[in-house]
Amino acid sequence: MSATPAASRPRRGRGRPRGGGAPAATRERIVAAASELFAERGFHATPMTAVAEASGLSQTGLLHHFPSKEVLLAEVLEQRDIRDLAAMSERHGGAARGWEVLDDMVDLVRTNAGREGFVRLFTSLAGEAVDPAHPGHEWLGRHHAAAVAAITTALGEAVEDGQADPDLPAAGIARQVIALMDGLQLQWLMDPQVDMAAHVADYVATVRARWGR
Repeated sequence: MSATPAASRPRRGRGRPRGGGAPAATRERIVAAASELFAERGFHATPMTAVAEASGLSQTGLLHHFPSKEVLLAEVLEQRDIRDLAAMSERHGGAARGWEVLDDMVDLVRTNAGREGFVRLFTSLAGEAVDPAHPGHEWLGRHHAAAVAAITTALGEAVEDGQADPDLPAAGIARQVIALMDGLQLQWLMDPQVDMAAHVADYVATVRARWGR
């Protein structure tokens, strides 16, 4: 992207980086700004002009990287997925294996209970993105497919390690875990007294009692 002419750049706040820079770094700056604004103000209440200003870009410059707010939201959520996976990997000193992955799902739900803004963003997008024409449709498909694949693989590893019954229905359990997590988020948004992590932990314990060795 060519640099924005100085005359057309918005005035920068103190300490804000200039609008130029490598495309990858600029996208990272946009996503970071959008993450904060969406969580603070809500997705619908945050105009793209506010994201552009917080990123040190003109609106034209912002739209060059993200042509719509829905596309930007999908990237915000995808980057959140990446950071969550990195945090799990760091906690185990490498990739989790076997039953550890289900324990990680419980920890993730517990973490989400402390970031209501993010959960609201996810559930709002998920409800709209089932429409194939929605800009977030592909992201939602990748998100669920990756989660199901990761849990299915982990349960297969538990079988390989002799920690689970060979007849364990890995793919079915993986989809049940994801459905439980998504459904509990909706219930929790309606009633914050719902203990999402406790319910997921109970389900994991039930699965291990039935299929573990």
